[in-house]
Amino acid sequence: MIAEILVLVLIVVSVKYYANFRRHMSFAKDLHTVQPCYPIIGNIMKILWKNDEDRFHGLMEGFRHPSKLFKFWLAFIPLLTTNDPGMIQKILTHPQCMQKPYIYKLIESKFGLLVADDPIWKRQRKALNPTFNLKVLNGFIPVFDKHAQSLVNELFQKPIGKKVQFTEMVTRCTLGMVCATTIGLNIYEDANMDRIPHLFDKVWELVSARILNPFIHMKSIYRLTKNCKLEKALRQEHAKLIDEVFQDAKIQRAKREDANSDGYRKPNIFIDQLLDLHYKKIFNDIEVSDNVTTMIMAGSDTSGTELGIIAQLLAMYPHLQDKVYQEIRRVFPTNDELHFTLENLGQLQYMEKFIKEALRLFPIAPVILRQATSDVVLDGLRIPSGTILTVCIYNLHRRKDIWGPDAEEFNPENFTPERIKSRHPFAYLPFSGGNRNCIGYRYGMISMKIIVVHLLLNFKLKSDLTCHRELRVKFNTLLKLSVEPGLVLEHRNDQF
Repeated sequence: MIAEILVLVLIVVSVKYYANFRRHMSFAKDLHTVQPCYPIIGNIMKILWKNDEDRFHGLMEGFRHPSKLFKFWLAFIPLLTTNDPGMIQKILTHPQCMQKPYIYKLIESKFGLLVADDPIWKRQRKALNPTFNLKVLNGFIPVFDKHAQSLVNELFQKPIGKKVQFTEMVTRCTLGMVCATTIGLNIYEDANMDRIPHLFDKVWELVSARILNPFIHMKSIYRLTKNCKLEKALRQEHAKLIDEVFQDAKIQRAKREDANSDGYRKPNIFIDQLLDLHYKKIFNDIEVSDNVTTMIMAGSDTSGTELGIIAQLLAMYPHLQDKVYQEIRRVFPTNDELHFTLENLGQLQYMEKFIKEALRLFPIAPVILRQATSDVVLDGLRIPSGTILTVCIYNLHRRKDIWGPDAEEFNPENFTPERIKSRHPFAYLPFSGGNRNCIGYRYGMISMKIIVVHLLLNFKLKSDLTCHRELRVKFNTLLKLSVEPGLVLEHRNDQF
């Protein structure tokens, strides 16, 4: 009886919302609509009743269209979608398109930079920008170096010739980096820290499933599902651990202040900046907590996932791995006392091309959303306030009219200065674009380079896979490998 009532409620609500959105979208009646499209359920058959992999590819197929703007109906919710770099630039730089739509609220972190409403985000971003300037990042380099060495030492303990689950190990490494530079804690001294990324990943999976099922977006309906109860339990455990971390971070800050009382002051870590803003009443308690959580989880999960993919690509293309290794040897001729600086890391230009190409084919955020906060005009089309605008970065990065006939191939030469100059500035957006781009993009590039240097100076990477198309990915809000293929490490015997 309850199930029948629930179905009836869903039908009534869906019809109501569908009719409202149809009226709202009348301005776009001449725009292409992705097919097949049905009343009430829209284009949802591309993703309904499919596994995570097929759901991802179904969504990307639905978002693949040459029109500058087209309509994709997530059931009764219209998404005005684009893969066009010019249109993307207009959206991501428009002052009335800075808002994240309600779908991001399903993440339930209201005051972090990732999902905060536009007015809150502007205030926070202005206050936090100095935290990621080059002077501060330069001070983090020894921390990155230390944790990369710990990763290598851990890898040396693995049996030779046996596959290792590298993504899991490198994500622990990036978690260590982020925790050390954001809250000043050593995760290797706290067994609970290993639990945090696991909890976060499970919550991410549940949120992703909910995002693609608009029939359970409403909290009152979602509460009736098993996933809601599971998500609530996971969030409670996660919140408890994060609160313990946060309280410990405050204690460590006080100790650092005492240690710095002699006049010597180490570079401010992220928590120091946040707490300074908190004491000045610029940030409240929730903003501090949400931003700590955002930085820890988004920073470690994105870099760890991408490094897992980069390692697989290095392994499956040994001739490119050798080019990266030879460049490392030119910049760092010996293994003794590696001394990283922003200058010598900048000399790793081929490695940077390789990393950028990995981010092109496997962007960690394959889709981003914005919402018009007032009526805006894009290419002569007046778009009403409240319209959800969808940017598909995954498809943008694979357009043959931008990247050439071999757009689906892995080729670091896509990032020579000549090719970069010839492309639209919004043709490549691994860290989003416009004012609301990723605040930590330079942090991520520096830390990833240091890890790759240590990895290739000590190991040759091998894989059973021979082509990037064999990497299986899934929809998980962030792009993720659905299957960890495993990596074989061989000790290098040419160490100096």
